[in-house]
Amino acid sequence: MEIAEIRIFQDKATVLVIAYIKSLAGKLVDPTAITVTIYDPDSVQKAGYIGVTSSASFTAGLVVTGATSGATGLVMSKPDGATLELQGVTGVWGSGEVIEDTGSGTSTTTSALIDASMTKQDTTTGVYEYFYHKGAGVAAMDKGDWRGLVLVADGTGIDTIYTPQAFSFKVGE
Repeated sequence: MEIAEIRIFQDKATVLVIAYIKSLAGKLVDPTAITVTIYDPDSVQKAGYIGVTSSASFTAGLVVTGATSGATGLVMSKPDGATLELQGVTGVWGSGEVIEDTGSGTSTTTSALIDASMTKQDTTTGVYEYFYHKGAGVAAMDKGDWRGLVLVADGTGIDTIYTPQAFSFKVGE
């Protein structure tokens, strides 16, 4: 598989990553799975998912804090019962630490921060996107060289083929 990616700055705190997935014949195709990881200039992963206990409730737009690590992140969603999507992460999440948001959500993490899923752009075959938001009403993204990795998986089990595509972008003065 071939991956082409584009980064577009939506505003001072948001970047859009678009991945075009093509077969070796050059046709757009849908992979089995596609994820993205974004790192700031200090090599801290800034977005992804952490596992949480299924009974915990969290509110999108609130900030969650790790009791042990002190890591923080903006809650984007709780896409399923045991997963919390975070962006604008500071610090490094630990597995098994208590987390709490600025409202009423409290939980114990069941995993450290893992890659985020890219979503299909409309119904277009082979076109995926991911918005990275530092958070509404915050200062611009940190200056420096940001980097990321789009990882495409085709197939399942032992026959899975992984195709990584590294990308970077610079946030200047």
